[in-house]
Amino acid sequence: MPLEGRALLFVGPDGSGRFTLANAIGVTLHIPMVTSYTTRPKLPRETDGKEYNFVTEDTFKEMQGAGEFIEAVQMDGFYYGIRKQDCQDLLEKAGSLIAILSPEGCEIFKREFTKTLTIFVYADRDTVIQRQIERGDDPETIKRHLSHYEEIMAYKDKCDISIPNYDLASTAQELTKRIEEFLGIEHHPDSKY
Repeated sequence: MPLEGRALLFVGPDGSGRFTLANAIGVTLHIPMVTSYTTRPKLPRETDGKEYNFVTEDTFKEMQGAGEFIEAVQMDGFYYGIRKQDCQDLLEKAGSLIAILSPEGCEIFKREFTKTLTIFVYADRDTVIQRQIERGDDPETIKRHLSHYEEIMAYKDKCDISIPNYDLASTAQELTKRIEEFLGIEHHPDSKY
């Protein structure tokens, strides 16, 4: 049975700014973001429980075996998943949630929720490389991310909204208006975005 509530699903290549945009819009519109679980190592710039919940592979597999995940995918030898209970808790509290997903995860979420809006955030290859360098990603991580760039970009046309992100403020403003339309709420002109 699908989960009752609205899910804003952000998809895009690493370095596109999808997390930054999702976070800004979540703060502006008071929509909580569900945090994924992963077995990959924490990057120096990340905080456990914010970008991801970092767990061991054994813990992840136990959770998966217990049917806790609404979606679970494997990428580059690491597991990623979002707990169904975390989604239910956020929906009970706010009626909507934001999730950052891979294309595969997005397809699963679209089947599991009664109402979804898929948002593809992107930038050209050179821009995403530069952003990853600026945020301190090591060359191996950047190479791993870029190995999926074309595959992820191919998902762009399958999303409800596809938006380039070269200027955070203008992209957030445009996206906020479109999300407010989806949610059926009036745009507040004095909003930061």
